[in-house]
Amino acid sequence: MARKLVLLTYNIKPGVPLEEYAEYTRSVDYPVFRRNPGIQNYANYVVRRNARGQEWFKHFDLMFVDDLDAFHAEGKLHHGDPAVLEHAAGWRDKWGADPDSGWRTDVNITYADEIWG
Repeated sequence: MARKLVLLTYNIKPGVPLEEYAEYTRSVDYPVFRRNPGIQNYANYVVRRNARGQEWFKHFDLMFVDDLDAFHAEGKLHHGDPAVLEHAAGWRDKWGADPDSGWRTDVNITYADEIWG
């Protein structure tokens, strides 16, 4: 059966040590997302290098879900799960913005269907 994928692409605040972000991912981010029953698999990645071309993002998350419409939750996202929505807002404050410089990352969310075969 074809899998349903949610792809999140983003950058983290400039100057943050990668290991600090990785520890947060392991200890906070993974547990919040992985306890949602509609999420089959969730993992974060950091781009090591670009072999050809250049992407605008250095970080991405792959999330396989049971149902893309359920994940979308009529625009609320994250299945409308209050714990995940609260976590996502906290993530934006901690990692996705720098009030001193005005920097803020885009977080793109893409839904995809696997071409099964």
